[in-house]
Order: sequence, then C-alpha cells, then structure tokens
Amino acid sequence: MARTRNWPAVIERLNKDPKGEIRIKMGSPGSAQVTRCRLLAEWSNLQATTVGKTLILRLPSKR
Repeated sequence: MARTRNWPAVIERLNKDPKGEIRIKMGSPGSAQVTRCRLLAEWSNLQATTVGKTLILRLPSKR
C-alpha cells in the first residue's frame, strides 16, 4: 500500500528546519516530478527540484 504524505506537515517541518531544506525519497522519478509540480502550484515561496527519485524542497529566504 502506498504511503500518503501529510504535505502541510512536511511544509511545516521545512519551515522549522534551520537550513530550510528537506530531501524526500519518493517511489519513482515520475512521482517526484508530479509531486514537485503539485507542491509548487499549492505553496508560494517554495523551491522544489528533483534528482531521480529524490524531491528536494527549499525555502528561498533561508539559502
């Protein structure tokens, strides 16, 4: 069974991270890309990239 992520909780955790970056392993490179697009459409002030199956979320203000 696929795991459903609580994305608001992930974004909250990202906001509390001192570096302003979180890396999340997704199921496949395709799911990482789709999730990146969905998160960028839903949240402003968020940078999201993918490297293979890894989704990298960053806050631009903390870089």
